[in-house]
Amino acid sequence: MNFVCFNGELVPSNQPVFTVANRGFKYGDGVFETIKVHQGTIPFAALHFERLFLSLQLLKIKSSFDAEQITEAILHLCEKNDCTDLARVRLAVYRDRDNLSAFVIEAVPLSKDANDWNDKGFITDLYPYARKSKDAIANLKTANFLAYVLADLYAKENGFDDCIVLNSDNHICDSSRANIFLIKKNEIFTPALHQGCINGVMRKFLIDGLKKLDFNVHQQEVTEEGLANADEIFLTNAIYGMRWVHSFKKSRYINTISKAIYRQLVIPVYELK
Repeated sequence: MNFVCFNGELVPSNQPVFTVANRGFKYGDGVFETIKVHQGTIPFAALHFERLFLSLQLLKIKSSFDAEQITEAILHLCEKNDCTDLARVRLAVYRDRDNLSAFVIEAVPLSKDANDWNDKGFITDLYPYARKSKDAIANLKTANFLAYVLADLYAKENGFDDCIVLNSDNHICDSSRANIFLIKKNEIFTPALHQGCINGVMRKFLIDGLKKLDFNVHQQEVTEEGLANADEIFLTNAIYGMRWVHSFKKSRYINTISKAIYRQLVIPVYELK
């Protein structure tokens, strides 16, 4: 039997843990983190918790826990669910009636191919029916993730691996599950945070790492035309690290630099062979 962690207590995953009055359910009043556990550790833990506590501060939700308590709860749950070696963890934090933070943690085994480079590149397209805002909470992983949910459904319905989400100016924001980077003439471009993209943990890690490798990294507006004319495109998130994109609409891409970046920056995190 699988378990979840509800405010520090282990509960069978098939047992209800909150009522219809829950503010996360009623109003999307909360945030979440998608976390990878690898060999009993949490890669990028400091970045995850930095984003989480900044998000709670912005939403004016008073934190009732610290990073050490959540780390202990995550690893204990993974041990209980027998997925300490490689797991996908979802930490959902919502506002309770006293304006304090309450939380639910889920942990499930993650397929080993999450640690592998995708030799067959992703096929992508635009999601046409929603636009992401560029307001003060656009960078947060809030409980209201509807544009991304619909973009993911659209991708599955149309045979794509992922779909690109546009912002309110019709510029590139991110994908349904990841931040997006493009490479043109050995320079790297990614939508700036003021373009409404999620403030991704892997995004931040790679931007810092790429600068140390002496790449020119530009955080700016990215247009559909710029994406179509790129030499390479890759997507990033905390679960799979990097995934290269083979095609976007009629454009086709290589992965020479992307794969080298993956080998230099992502593989060492997990000590992969």
